[in-house]
Amino acid sequence: MKAWLPILVEELQAGRNPILALAGVRNLARAAVFDGRGQLLGGGLGSPPLQALGRAEAARLAPGECRLINQQANLILERLPGTADSLSFWSSALENHKEAWASWLLTMPRPHGGPLTLTRHILSAFGPWTTPRLPEEFKDQWSLLPLKAGLGRLFVIGDDALAMETTALAARTGLTATWCTAADQSGRELDEARAMADFSLILLSGWDELTPRFLETAGLKEGVRVVVTVRDHESFIENIRAAKPAYLALAGEAESEPASGLFPEALTISHKALGLVAEMLSRPERGRRL
Repeated sequence: MKAWLPILVEELQAGRNPILALAGVRNLARAAVFDGRGQLLGGGLGSPPLQALGRAEAARLAPGECRLINQQANLILERLPGTADSLSFWSSALENHKEAWASWLLTMPRPHGGPLTLTRHILSAFGPWTTPRLPEEFKDQWSLLPLKAGLGRLFVIGDDALAMETTALAARTGLTATWCTAADQSGRELDEARAMADFSLILLSGWDELTPRFLETAGLKEGVRVVVTVRDHESFIENIRAAKPAYLALAGEAESEPASGLFPEALTISHKALGLVAEMLSRPERGRRL
């Protein structure tokens, strides 16, 4: 599923009233965006029952109205008003998602005494860490939605299942992940992967497109992490090395010997992907600069 925040801003820019859904567990939220008819546009709520519940209730909301739908799952729906203030706030959230080292969306509901109202703030860090300080009166009545976890950026280059699983798992942990593939990846498996985590997909007509200029435009620069799973990488591997990535691993069909990740003896695709993500999230010097 597509990332929810850019879609939310696009809907507001078009003058529509999208519906934002937040479902939180222990103050950690996930988000999804529905259109005015209750159709899911982007993001994910973590389970089909919650998505179905959100669709059923979303179309009933008036602009500016918000409602607590499920107390146990802490599912909140809000039809965003198409106002200049609303567009300004969410555009700022999107800009922070792109530019800040890490950012979060803090939502504090006021469910007592009349209609439900929501207070929101964008928290951003341009250094290694910022600890949110919450007003005392809210106590546990809040949720924190990571917009950008600050763990860094990953590019996965390949066409196989290992490339897809590594991308999705890394994105789920908080890495800003991009999957570059030269094969048609449409289908149920891709839909399931994108429902599990938000990541970007770049479709190539061939590997020779991965020129230095193309990679720079896509965001590949010094300090990013890269995993290559395609065997035919001779045309672009030197372009990647020239960008000085913090981590570069040849995995799957790309590696000359099975030694990728923290679990080199792994047999399944999922375990191999887990080993790669675990290795790249450890100290950078443990990654293999090939």
